[in-house]
Amino acid sequence: MSGPFLFFHSRAGTRPGSWFSRADAAAMCAEQASLPYLLRPRRIPRWRRGLLRITISVCLSWFTLGSSLSAEEPRDFSRISESVVQINVESVAFSYRDPWQSPQLQGSGGTGFIIEGNRIMTNAHVVSGAVQIRIKRPSQKKDYPARVSFIAHDCDLAILTVNDPEFFQGARPLQIGSQPSLNTPVTVLGFPIGGNRLSITRGVVSRIDMDVYSHSGVDAHRIIQVDAAINPGNSGGPAIQDGKVIGVAFQAITSGENLGYLIPPVVVERFLKDIEDGSYEGYVEFGVLDNPVQNPAQIQALEVSGRPSPYFGVQVYRIIPGSTAAAGLKPGDVLLKINGHEITGEGDVELEGTLYPYLELVDHVFEGDPIEIEYLRDGKKGKVSLKSRRSDVLTFKRRKYGQPPEYYLLHGYLFQPLNANLMDAMDRQWASEGRIQILYRYHYHLFHGLYREGSVDVVLTRRLAHPVNAYGDRYLSQIVESVNGTRVLNFVQFAKLVQEQRKKGDVVIRFKDSEVPLVLDAEQLKGGADQDIATRYGIQQLFRADGGGK
Repeated sequence: MSGPFLFFHSRAGTRPGSWFSRADAAAMCAEQASLPYLLRPRRIPRWRRGLLRITISVCLSWFTLGSSLSAEEPRDFSRISESVVQINVESVAFSYRDPWQSPQLQGSGGTGFIIEGNRIMTNAHVVSGAVQIRIKRPSQKKDYPARVSFIAHDCDLAILTVNDPEFFQGARPLQIGSQPSLNTPVTVLGFPIGGNRLSITRGVVSRIDMDVYSHSGVDAHRIIQVDAAINPGNSGGPAIQDGKVIGVAFQAITSGENLGYLIPPVVVERFLKDIEDGSYEGYVEFGVLDNPVQNPAQIQALEVSGRPSPYFGVQVYRIIPGSTAAAGLKPGDVLLKINGHEITGEGDVELEGTLYPYLELVDHVFEGDPIEIEYLRDGKKGKVSLKSRRSDVLTFKRRKYGQPPEYYLLHGYLFQPLNANLMDAMDRQWASEGRIQILYRYHYHLFHGLYREGSVDVVLTRRLAHPVNAYGDRYLSQIVESVNGTRVLNFVQFAKLVQEQRKKGDVVIRFKDSEVPLVLDAEQLKGGADQDIATRYGIQQLFRADGGGK
């Protein structure tokens, strides 16, 4: 498969902080599709999951699509259609270019469906940042208020509940089926934009694989690809086969290839099991970077030539501290089996007659569950049982929704933590300005071991003009290295260092790869410049930090 892989958000807009009408979304996509750096490889690398759910295209723009996919009509269509729900949402969106601004209220829509327990399943991106949700079924003349009970941004699923029992009268919950076979028909039901009536579209299952879920921008799980025309607005709609749900519509390719994607039963069922205890914990991370074992000389050198082809395993070259693998594996180990499944030289295992990246097996476990590994170390075989763990090493690369951005406005200089939302807002500007260091440190955080240097970089992103910061543009788009000689590890620490130092004297901020520090005079810091800037630019709050991005 070739061509740009672009994803619409089912909302009206494209990126947090930059919102468009639904009509504008298609035009924005067309503009994006012309950019060569949006090309994405067909095959997802082995490191994509297990701590390594990472998108490395320098200026990648993904948009979630409410797509309407699928195939043959279910036999009991009238019963099933009464369990499909139209969702209308009022939500808030924050600007990362002007983080002090109040959030913008926006309207959007999506689809859901009733499952057992009087619950409604939909996509997380349909209800992210929601302040009001109203839903109704096809035959109902009024809508009902709903609320989010559980939301999983890492797998783009959410559960809604409705307090009024009248809403569920006459509806039967849909059952979750099993994974469909290739080249079999499916039918997707939903409420695409442009009308309020339930629609049906048909398609055929054309591929089953692992891929990045565009909502978070970093998490990869199994997906079902369907060949079908795309109708934005059906996000969260059920894909039906033999009367059961075999997928949830959630994203699509908009390059004219008529391809859409479903969240498969294995992901849906894991989500439902996770929330059985009343909270959603999320996926564990394996924490291994590996290389394939395919070259004959390499196979001989690693002493795996006696193994049946192609099950030569993969060689570990880096392990992330604090991850699942860190408890028992070492760089140089050759992973031969995971939970009893042989690993090929390309890093695949066979599941249900299909080859998947071996980290697909990590997707099936919960925190604390054992992962059994067989490995080769220094020519000797070994076994280890690893206790599954979650990790926050890549939290900063997972998009936030409905949360105000963190920032520190100091004498008109705007400092912000480098995270996914800021990258969405600034990546084009940084690319055009040649700010390669920022892009490199963000996208190669794992590959080159930058995680060892600290949690999250802090970037000076803007200067609000004022006499106290005249001639300060030279410091823009640079990464903070230290404050008065103390190395900066994350945003919260940076803010604390500045607050403490400004009470003592000058604040001296040094930047990576820059010899000239930014010096803020002690006397001016005690003056009223900050308040003057706040008044001049209509800013109510000069500082915000929640610690979520560290």
